[in-house]
Amino acid sequence: MLRAALLLLVLPALLWAENKEVTIVMQFAEGFSPQALQEMQAEADRIVRKAGVKLAFLHRHEAAQESFTELIFFKMSGRCEMDSHPALLDERGPLAFTLTTDGRILPFGELKCDRLRESIKTAMVGSDFSKGNQLLGRAMGRVLAHELYHMLARTKGHGKGGVAREALSARQLIAENLELGDHDCAFLRSTAGKNFL
Repeated sequence: MLRAALLLLVLPALLWAENKEVTIVMQFAEGFSPQALQEMQAEADRIVRKAGVKLAFLHRHEAAQESFTELIFFKMSGRCEMDSHPALLDERGPLAFTLTTDGRILPFGELKCDRLRESIKTAMVGSDFSKGNQLLGRAMGRVLAHELYHMLARTKGHGKGGVAREALSARQLIAENLELGDHDCAFLRSTAGKNFL
């Protein structure tokens, strides 16, 4: 009897964990590297999949004739590709943000590619520069996953660790691995059945 009651409590979260598909519509303000874009998509999907979320990505012009259950819009401002110029670090302001209105989290965000690119250059050494677009894409995916945490969990708060923590260093953004913490995955799953609109 107790097992059946527990199953009824856990089943909605398990179903959500297997079936939650979110489409990300991207609008690029300037140029982007196809390699960075591919890496961003793979990294963001890998991170949030642990919480049972499967991501699909479309460019804005591809989404015009489609309909979606869960849709998030991201503006990618600046040039989303690595360059060989020395880092021009400007530590003022965020690398990305999620829009809100009247305290409510909206499914709209912006990733600031120029600021992110300059930030990760400060952590790159030696052979890192030969895989600059891969590392930029990895960092973009982690910052995107961070903002998705806010949107999907419907919170302005931050997680206990990993990609959902309040601040991520340039080194963490390009490191081999960065995950969504177990507590933060459980928190995301607890939003089962809630839609944005």
